[in-house]
Amino acid sequence: IGVISAVAAPKFIGLKTEAENRAAMQAVSEAKNRLTNQYAIQLMTSESEANDLSAILASVSTDAGDYRLSFAVAGSEIEITASGVPERGVSGTARGTWRNR
Repeated sequence: IGVISAVAAPKFIGLKTEAENRAAMQAVSEAKNRLTNQYAIQLMTSESEANDLSAILASVSTDAGDYRLSFAVAGSEIEITASGVPERGVSGTARGTWRNR
């Protein structure tokens, strides 16, 4: 039994980390959807504001349940980071990029 647990425990911990990182990637996808929706709203109301990435970010929530979203404007793109909320026992992390075109 000791040998089995010595092999299974690290495998289980690795699966948990991978699952949390994949869930964080889902939070990044949610952030991309939020940015796209806000871009569409800005585009319908004022095309000049649709290209103002700071204005788009000002309207997007950083709360994604067990994950917190952070955004950074990088030229014509927005870099997205989803990080697990430690108070909820979540530690996954993922990154992505959103472009308005």
